[in-house]
Amino acid sequence: MGAALRALYRALNEVRLNGYAYIWANVAFCVLCLPVVTAPAAFAALCRVSHEISIRPWEADLALFWESFRENLWRAMPWGLAHAVFLVVNITNLSTYAGRPEPIWVLLRVLWWSASFMWWGVFQYTWFIYAEMEQPSLWGASRNALVMVLSNPFFTLTICAAQMIVFVLSILMPPTFALLTFGVTVAISSAAVQNRLADYRQTRTDT
Repeated sequence: MGAALRALYRALNEVRLNGYAYIWANVAFCVLCLPVVTAPAAFAALCRVSHEISIRPWEADLALFWESFRENLWRAMPWGLAHAVFLVVNITNLSTYAGRPEPIWVLLRVLWWSASFMWWGVFQYTWFIYAEMEQPSLWGASRNALVMVLSNPFFTLTICAAQMIVFVLSILMPPTFALLTFGVTVAISSAAVQNRLADYRQTRTDT
């Protein structure tokens, strides 16, 4: 819990110090999501900007966003499609069998909700792990993101809860949706990954 709260504090502080960068990146992301097919690359670009803000804020500009968008346009599409298919199937299962009281359906609903939690963590962590890899691979980054979720379930649960709160507050304050919501969400994910990687590196150094 303490580590997750430290990550949240770091994320909110970075948004406070780099608000303009997050605002224009958030707006660019929202615009590029409108064609739908470009949404995965737009998300990758938003994550790239957030990652750079956390380590080299002077390089996190609109040029970096467009560079990352173009670089990942085709690479991100299969990744985005895979996540979309998983999400549609899982939501369909949960909605279709929501009222079934039999033990087998109760168990399956628990599994589907657990899968949703793991999906959210993998979706949020992947591009930040990708940015840290010496030989970047989306498959490898997704696998490592899953390992990070499974190794840090309570940490990730706290991170996900904070991101859900951001979305709920955005509903209550609609203008923030287009200006900050997604930027704040990925800032939290970025800080979470940096926190866990720092802990992992410290553990390796100690051993």
